[in-house]
This record gives sequence, structure tokens and C-alpha cells, in this order.
Amino acid sequence: MSEKLAIDGGTPVRQNPLPRPFLGTSLLGDEELALLAEVVRTKLPFRDYGDGTPHMVNDFETLAREYFNMPYALATATGSGSFYCAMAGLGIGPGDEVIIPSLAWYTDFMAPVLLGATPVFVDIDRSLNMSPDDFESKITDKTKAVIVVHFQGATNDMDRLLKIANKHNIKVVEDVAQACGALYKLKKVGSLGDVSCFSFQQNKIMTTGDGGLFLAKDPAVFERAVRFHDLGLVREGLKKQLGGNLQFNQFCGCQFRMNEFTGAVALAQLRKLDSQIIGPVRKMFRSIKTKVSAGCPGINYRQTGDDGGDAGIALYIDFDTPQRAEWFDKALQAEGIRVGPSSSCSNMLLKDVVKNKNQVHPGLPPFGAGWPGEKVEYKPELCPDTDVIFGSMRCVAIVPKMTQQDAEDVADAIIKVWNKIPENL
Repeated sequence: MSEKLAIDGGTPVRQNPLPRPFLGTSLLGDEELALLAEVVRTKLPFRDYGDGTPHMVNDFETLAREYFNMPYALATATGSGSFYCAMAGLGIGPGDEVIIPSLAWYTDFMAPVLLGATPVFVDIDRSLNMSPDDFESKITDKTKAVIVVHFQGATNDMDRLLKIANKHNIKVVEDVAQACGALYKLKKVGSLGDVSCFSFQQNKIMTTGDGGLFLAKDPAVFERAVRFHDLGLVREGLKKQLGGNLQFNQFCGCQFRMNEFTGAVALAQLRKLDSQIIGPVRKMFRSIKTKVSAGCPGINYRQTGDDGGDAGIALYIDFDTPQRAEWFDKALQAEGIRVGPSSSCSNMLLKDVVKNKNQVHPGLPPFGAGWPGEKVEYKPELCPDTDVIFGSMRCVAIVPKMTQQDAEDVADAIIKVWNKIPENL
């Protein structure tokens, strides 16, 4: 293409900003209002009892069980709460190790720590997800669980990860915070491991502002998680999921109950997940990717375990080096295209955010590295590929409110800039 780049003084492809990178939030509307109005009208804000029969949270859990084809579902007040329940449900405690990817979120690290376990970091591959090779190399006789993050709506080689975990009797926790509705070989992400955790925070595919979901396959794991989420109790709605068969006595727990207001919004959002959120996003994703692939010779995208199952919320391009990616980032933004995901993780081992401008948040909080019984020091050298791989990629967020013209502009801008990448980069 001969057209001059905007970064060099040319005319930008786009003058008006693209829709804000919010997914479920952008579709909050009449469905949510109707259910919220019912909660107000009936004066039943608590999930388990009142002057009538509350049902929003129970209905949401029922629909979640059906949608994800999982036998047990627990709605939680926050996404982080679902992870703490997962650790408790699996019996994670002092002396255990929990493997997590270096490209993760604070909760993936903090949930094991708060149950007394030690996180062990594993490098990523070019799927931006956990490297199966490094995962296997980090397993010890203390490894009890692995948290698999499905970063920005896509999986990696889950068959291999599950095979390794099963071989070593390691429980698999799926972090589906950024992949609600995604698939892996026709199976819903969130139904692949032993348990799975979801976040419905503001930036997520489904949103309730804050809120979460825990799914499990084993009734004992589920009951422990339920008790942990509610002061050691099992209330009637959740007792029904267990068929009234309880295995444990009350123990000390936290307080992560979801209320009926949050449950009403969660229910409405899940009902529209495929038709109004994931459906339109996938359509735009495929449209943009098809046009970009045709117009950008030699272009590479992030690897995925199932390209057809990608949630489609972010089109990630692999530029091989951080230098090429950084140049492309600046040039594409000059064309009026917002660069970056709708929500993100960070290299948890990286202390200096300036080293990687693709990173939204800094690494581990500066609280040191002291946990019961041992001293742990985390350094970037533990996962040497993470910063280079993550820094070598850039993405454009794709949201339900995008129009076909928006998609055309994104594709045209990428093609324009791709074909002008300096040869010396």
C-alpha cells in the first residue's frame, strides 16, 4: 500500500473512537432491569429466605450448570471469592504447592497464599497461556493443583495439560475470568478441569459489576467450597444441588454469598451470553481476521488450542519481537485504532512495568516473600520467556457494540500499518 501512515503525517483511517472495550457492560439493559425490578418489588434481596421465595441466584446456578454441563455451581460475591472457594474445596493448605502461569492476575497468586500454600510460577508459550513443557518441569511431590488461565478468551493445548495433570494426580483449576463462553474442541471452557472459577467484574465478558461463579465435578469438593463461602453453612438452595447428602460438619469459613440483586443481573447476562455477547463478537473477530489475513502477507497470530473456539474478544498478532510490536502499537494508534485488550493479566514476576508497555498492571505487590514454613523469592528469571513473548504481541479488543464499519476500519488500519513495518525492525 502506498498510502502514507498517520504516524508519518498521513490521514488516519479512523477519526472517531471505537466503542469502549466493555463487553457485558455495554449490553446491560431491559433484561437486567426487569429482573432487578422483581427483586425490589418482592423485597427479597437475600438468596435463601425472606417474605416469599427468592430465586434469582438459584436460577442463575441452575442455568450455569446447564450451560457449562457441570453438576455443581456456586455463585459468589466476587470473582476472587470463587478462587478462594476453589482452594478450600480442593483442600489446599500449608505445605502444598499450586502451579500458576507467570501471565496471571493477583487472585491466581493470592488465593493459594491465603490458604497457606506456595505458588509456583510456570512460563507461557506463544498462546499466551501456560507452557505444558514448563508445567511438567515444575511439578514436585508437593504439587497439589494447577491454575490454568485462559488468557483473553483462548486456550492452549488443554489435552496435553490435562494429561500431565492426571498423570501426576494434580487437580486442575480453570481460570475462566476472560473466557466465559469460549470452547475447546466443542466443550465449554470451564468444564475441562476439576473445578473452574469465573469473574463478572466490570471488564469481563459477562458482568455484574462484581461477582463470580465456581463450578465443580466432585460433590465433596463442592460441599467444602460451599461451606467455606458461607461461614461453614450449607443453606437450602445449595443443599438441593447435593441431593441433601452432606459429608462434612460445619467449619470456619468466609463470607462470599451472592445476593439476589447480583444474581438477577448474572441471570440476565448468562441468558444473553451466546446470542448478544459472544455471537456478535465472534462474527466481528472472524470478519476482521479473514480480511487481515488476506491483506497482510506473512502475518502470524497468537497460537490457540482451538482457533474455532476462541471467544473472539481480542485479535492478537504475533510480531516476533517486542521492537516490532512497539512500533506497530504506535503506528496503529495513530490510525485511530485503540490497541490493547478489554481486560488483562500481567507478568507477575516483572517488577518494573516500564519494561513492558503491553502490560497493564505491575507484578506482585511489594509484601515480600514470607509464608509459613519457608522463604520464597520470585524473580523474572524463573520464567524467562514471558516478558519477550508477551511484549512481542499486540491486540485489538473486539466488543458487541462494534458495527461492520468499525470492523472494516480495524482491518484496513492493520493492513495499512502491517505493510509499512520498517525492514530494519
